[in-house]
Amino acid sequence: MSEDRSDRGAVSVSRQEPSRPLRRRLRSHAARVEAVRAAESAYHDVMSTESLRHKGKMKRASVKRIDAAFGTLIDAVVALQASQIEVLSLTDDEGMPPDAAGPLGEAFESADREYAGYLAARTYEQVREAAARGALRLQ
Repeated sequence: MSEDRSDRGAVSVSRQEPSRPLRRRLRSHAARVEAVRAAESAYHDVMSTESLRHKGKMKRASVKRIDAAFGTLIDAVVALQASQIEVLSLTDDEGMPPDAAGPLGEAFESADREYAGYLAARTYEQVREAAARGALRLQ
């Protein structure tokens, strides 16, 4: 009977399940990744539409639409960065790497690679550069 307990303990230690708060945080992070994806797509759509509409000459209304789309992208990137910090902090508190959280952890790692430019951005210009690389990725 004591062997069963030690065997069960070994199984639960080697295969640590993420806590409910961590699963919730990972789902929230996935939603923020989708928000960045949507904002990035909208930004590129506005950029291409406005440049085609006026044959490269931007009018004030066009600049406002572009700035609004870029502002939405900035907000989504900031939320993504905050979410990443929260997930990493929670996994650290639980003593497990993010990739040990099953499929949600794999999605976290994938988003971390795909949006590395956004996650590392600290200035508006760095976000613009990451968005430009994203345009190349979308093509």
